[in-house]
Amino acid sequence: MLKRLWRWLKKSLVRLFNSKSPSPPLGKHTPVEPRKQPTDAEYESLFLELLAGVNDGWSRRRVRGFLDANKIAQAGLVEWLRGFGERLLVSNALNAELAARMVQLGELDVGDVGEVARDIGMRLLRGGETNRRGAEDAEEGEEGEVKALFKRGFEQLMAGDFAGAIASYDKAIEIKPDDDSAWLIRGVALDDLGRHSDAIASYDKALLIKPDNDLAWYNRGNALFNLRRYEEAIASYDKAIEIKPDDDLAWCYRGVALYDLGRYEEAIASYEKAIEIKPDYDSAWINRGVTLGDLGRFEEAIASFDKAIEIKPDYDSAWNNRGAVLCDHLQRYEDAIASFDKAIKIEPDFYEAWLNRGIAAEKSVSYNQLPSLLIGIVQTNPSLNQRGYEGELASYEEGLKYCQQDTHPEGWGKLHQYIGNAHYFRGLGDSYPRVYWYKAVRSYNQALKTLTEADFPQLHLEVLRDLIRVLLNLGETAKAEELQRRGTDLLRRLLSEANRSNESKKQLTFKFAGFQQLTVDLAVQSGNLVQAVELAEQGKNACLSWLLSAWSDEISSPSDSDMQQLLNSTTAVVYWHISPYALHTFILKHNAPSPIILGETQFLSQTQRLREFEDWVKEWNEQYADYRKGKDKQGEEERTWRDNLPEMLRQLGDILDISAILTAINNQSIQNLILVPHRDLHRFPLHALFLDRFTITYLPSAQIGITLQQTHKDDTGIQRQGDKKNFPTPNSPFPTPLLSIEHPNSKGYPSLQFAQIESEAINRMFFKPTRFSSNQATKEALITALPEKHSIFHFTGHGEYNFHNPALSHLALAGEDKLTLTDICNFDLRSYKLVSLAACESAIAGNHTITTEYVGLVSGFMSCGVAHVVSTLWTVESAASALVMIQFYHLLQQEKSEIVALAKATQWLRNVTNAKLAEWYAAQIAQLPEDEGIVYRFLSRHLNNIKNTTEPNNKPYNHPYFWAAFTITGNLSCNL
Repeated sequence: MLKRLWRWLKKSLVRLFNSKSPSPPLGKHTPVEPRKQPTDAEYESLFLELLAGVNDGWSRRRVRGFLDANKIAQAGLVEWLRGFGERLLVSNALNAELAARMVQLGELDVGDVGEVARDIGMRLLRGGETNRRGAEDAEEGEEGEVKALFKRGFEQLMAGDFAGAIASYDKAIEIKPDDDSAWLIRGVALDDLGRHSDAIASYDKALLIKPDNDLAWYNRGNALFNLRRYEEAIASYDKAIEIKPDDDLAWCYRGVALYDLGRYEEAIASYEKAIEIKPDYDSAWINRGVTLGDLGRFEEAIASFDKAIEIKPDYDSAWNNRGAVLCDHLQRYEDAIASFDKAIKIEPDFYEAWLNRGIAAEKSVSYNQLPSLLIGIVQTNPSLNQRGYEGELASYEEGLKYCQQDTHPEGWGKLHQYIGNAHYFRGLGDSYPRVYWYKAVRSYNQALKTLTEADFPQLHLEVLRDLIRVLLNLGETAKAEELQRRGTDLLRRLLSEANRSNESKKQLTFKFAGFQQLTVDLAVQSGNLVQAVELAEQGKNACLSWLLSAWSDEISSPSDSDMQQLLNSTTAVVYWHISPYALHTFILKHNAPSPIILGETQFLSQTQRLREFEDWVKEWNEQYADYRKGKDKQGEEERTWRDNLPEMLRQLGDILDISAILTAINNQSIQNLILVPHRDLHRFPLHALFLDRFTITYLPSAQIGITLQQTHKDDTGIQRQGDKKNFPTPNSPFPTPLLSIEHPNSKGYPSLQFAQIESEAINRMFFKPTRFSSNQATKEALITALPEKHSIFHFTGHGEYNFHNPALSHLALAGEDKLTLTDICNFDLRSYKLVSLAACESAIAGNHTITTEYVGLVSGFMSCGVAHVVSTLWTVESAASALVMIQFYHLLQQEKSEIVALAKATQWLRNVTNAKLAEWYAAQIAQLPEDEGIVYRFLSRHLNNIKNTTEPNNKPYNHPYFWAAFTITGNLSCNL
């Protein structure tokens, strides 16, 4: 009898368990988070929660508020409820309590959903008596008691009485402790209460009894996912799939976990496996589309959303996500508006679609009548035909008609927040901004009426962040400071919640990093520049620590006086800080009582500079993305990113006011600069803006510089033995141990044409280097070789930055092998004086904006104790890159420091003429041994090409594309 009962329960639980699954990612239209269409299982879970509320005495208004807060449209809920009712009517479950609650819901007169629920409830009650008579014939004794507890626990679970369900299954387990099904369902109830760790323990008990229980593995994965333990969640999903290979749900949610780890290609493979099993799995199609969008494969993303819509034409979230990609990435604003209008037609109270429509309307320059006429949404309100600022407001105000304050508190508040944003940005572009900013303040205050600390704490923080911004521009600093304190206190309370995991704390802190960053701006405004720099450094070190390792409440950060260790009479620091409100530049000089702040400190001027910088970054991203994809090769007359690079750098120099920095330094004795960028500034060649006036190095933070200085205080630099000829010979190599990883044949990456030449030429300078090339350059080989106390690590392969999960940034090795940032951070690399990643494109962020801090491969190596890291900000033509690196090591042979050697090598490349380059090639060829082949052919071919040129005085590598990409990170004091 118990086996038959379990088979029935299992069929019911397959539906129920789906509602415990982690939510799939949905389309992104920054900063809107689109709504997903609930699955049948999610409808079931929410409906049962609603019935529990009704049983507790909820009013009609409370019921409507619940539906709004959970983004449930009645039309979709009614459609699902009819099917749910039919399943209940044909089952043998004891549904008396459930039926009574459904009748009770119908008596509240809340619309169609109440009427349908009442009808189903009455039919269940009429049939219940017959079912109860059969139940009375159940076995007596222990088995009958367990059966009764099972059914009662399941009814309690379905009714939302999770604590009661746990108590029932605890009693069943006391009687029959080896019942894996009881442990399993107990775990589901614990999950519903948010007790995910206890749920995992319950699932583990079920698996100890029955290791092949695929449902237990699947739900264990969901509980781990909820704790953000994604790797372990994937392992559990894999076990479920091993037992049940055609489990489309496990494949899909495995994809969700991979997505959250930033492993997008693998996530897509998982979604596609789910689709292979269930071709009409609309949620898998939409998740696939979102992930493709994050990979920049926008046309494929649209096709995936279209497939979801083909399966489910009234899939409002698919329409919304489709519109987001069209708007944000393809600039097809009118097509995007048409997609948002389709979503709104399906769900008129879909507030996210109204928000997205407003954003697209503001960006569109002309109204396309045809799509709107086909959908008909604008026929009732012609103002929706407007574009620009007026069109944006029209969309938000129309959305408010469907999202009322009492029924849709979240949507009503968000729409008012976005009305405030529209006023704020309109003011930024107007000669008389204050009238718009006062309107923005009123709108933000309206939003706070429903987006309260108690009900929507994170949304409340978002509105505070926007309100603070406009108050600062209005000069109302005291009010802004008070709101900043309120926001910081709320954030602190959220972080101290008992059930919040360390990973969740980290993500929440990153999301609201602007509150900490604002403290720097307020310190600047008050004139306390020492405190401002210390706060900036503290925030930077916290982000570096959390991104490179795990959450910690204790962050080590230096004081202003500590930072003086980096300085001397010939060295100054230029230190940037970016917040959501301002872009500040600090200049630190030796023995100065306080840092120098660049330019005006008023928020309005700093906000304008920040806006100019953000617009510049957006233009850079778009041009560079096209350049990498090869789009700019289609039309020879169009100027490319590479063509525009000199002008782009000139514009950046103006925005950052480099001339004012030079004036502020104003000291002939200053010969060296340490640049400490922040956020997106890490991605750009700031050293190129100063040309040759200084010897320049970078640091991720002052703290890292101080640590390196202490670690390498006895270093004497990289030297060689023997004579100092222009080119090394086998008789005069570096004695320094070199680890060389050479042109790995990495799957999915193009070959680097001259990487082998570079490697051969550089390895000839060293005595018995350790070398791994092509297929030999495996992860296993590198992990074995790295700890062996080499002094230099030279890598001529590809590197990749992972914006979504910096810990997965990696060096591409042989085949599919990768050495990730996480792997790197496990090593003690203090023996290394130099790591060279000159072939790596180390600072790409795509179309994303870095809101906390940039952490990539360079930061990882520095945190492990490496003294200097050479890298490139973009991939330089392979021949030019080889020349720079050969010349760099040549200069090291002459006992130049790493920083000076790179500066002179790039200056040489920039200024060398064809005639001088021919002499250089000839000199190198003359010193090669007779049996040398690879380097000889390279040098000879280029020498012959130059001899045939008619422009001997031309400088072939003078363009900044060739030389500005090379950067060196490390402490000047390490060996100067």
